[in-house]
Amino acid sequence: MRTALQRVRHEPLSTKARILAAAEEIFAAKGFAGASTREIADKAGVNISSLHYHWESKETLYFAVFQDVYDRIVDVIRKALEKQQPSKRRGKTIETVMGTLFDFFADHPTIPRLLVRRLVENDEGHADIENRVLVPAWKVFAQWTRAYGGMRRSELEANLFMLTMESAVLFFLLDSAHVKTLLGGSVRSPELRSQVRDYIIRLVPTVLGLRERKE
Repeated sequence: MRTALQRVRHEPLSTKARILAAAEEIFAAKGFAGASTREIADKAGVNISSLHYHWESKETLYFAVFQDVYDRIVDVIRKALEKQQPSKRRGKTIETVMGTLFDFFADHPTIPRLLVRRLVENDEGHADIENRVLVPAWKVFAQWTRAYGGMRRSELEANLFMLTMESAVLFFLLDSAHVKTLLGGSVRSPELRSQVRDYIIRLVPTVLGLRERKE
């Protein structure tokens, strides 16, 4: 799987990459059960034989989509951390990274839909996604949260923080009719996007328990 994804990243215009991108969109819109390989092939502009040649099966594609998404999230956070000044206060680093992560999700609207659909479907038949993809990625996120969160905290506390922030970001960036009605417009609009982004960043120290602490 890693080798296949590496080829996709080295050749983003390849047939394999087009199929993976199409699968991300279809799975985000319809979930695993509702998606078909034929629909994914049509979206990618290839025949069904080509799809199965490159990705074997719908199950293989489903796993690859989530592996790719979490690899990209880890990479985005890692690069954001590398840009931070060593002298910057630790809690502030998490706030900055959260802004970067918000932008990533906002710029790739299929990803919030994909992750929320996975939460709702709660498909135990694909538990290997949680065990082999989500858990390793979140262990990395927890390490970073504990290192840059401004105070010592357990892995459980780090996971609670991340789940809280994930829930807030995904909820807003689903850009549902519910959210549009209450906010008076789409989060995709530049003005509202900026306001929601600032709100998410301001939420970080409160959730971390740093609001009352002096850095």
